[in-house]
Amino acid sequence: MLHLLTIILTIGTSITLGAPPNGRIFGGQLASPGQFPFIVHLSGDCGGTIINNNWVLTAAHCLNYVSDTATVLAGTTNLNSGGLKYNITQYIVHEDYDPWTGWGAKNDIGLVQIDGEFDFNDLVQSAEFTDPEENSRCIAAGWGSTADDVDPKDLRFVELTAFNFELCRDVAGDELGQSYLGPEQVCAEGPVGKGACFGDSGGPLVCDGKLAGVVSYAILACAQGYPDVYTKPTAYVDWINEKVQS
Repeated sequence: MLHLLTIILTIGTSITLGAPPNGRIFGGQLASPGQFPFIVHLSGDCGGTIINNNWVLTAAHCLNYVSDTATVLAGTTNLNSGGLKYNITQYIVHEDYDPWTGWGAKNDIGLVQIDGEFDFNDLVQSAEFTDPEENSRCIAAGWGSTADDVDPKDLRFVELTAFNFELCRDVAGDELGQSYLGPEQVCAEGPVGKGACFGDSGGPLVCDGKLAGVVSYAILACAQGYPDVYTKPTAYVDWINEKVQS
């Protein structure tokens, strides 16, 4: 039986990215084996990132879909081939997670513990955290459906430009609301037709090979030229360390 450590709330007004079945990496390219060795697939149609030998970082709203039979798949880019599946022993939602904060969710971050330990190799590694430099080129990756395939099995990625929450407010304008975004979030966007969307939630925003964000939500529709919003793991280092060491 899974052990839920905090109360999980239901997503309301936000356009969250983890709700099946309409996920997609718009305009993405196929990932090669080992290109993102820290990414995992959570059954329930979300992504996650390995942060040590038995913990995965993901979005809090992804944990609405965790069942007693949920698994974590690591070490493969194809959901039907290769890799190793791990059972989940517990999952943790941030205590201050609030999905009712205007557009999107505050503290949209969670942790998943696997049964056993990851077998680290060229295809399975843990990720380091980073704060992206302004206007840096980054990558979002996931197994969300594409425009051509509603149930893809291959990992895809898309290149995006990352920028801070203040600039994100300016870019989003009235669609987002000037007062919402905070320093615990980072934004990234691409041209129209490229970006993260439903089903890619919880997955990584990768900058310089390190984890810079956890896919949280999209502003308005997906890949429409508005930024995607990511939770910054560097803003939660103390919380993460407290939970994984307890």
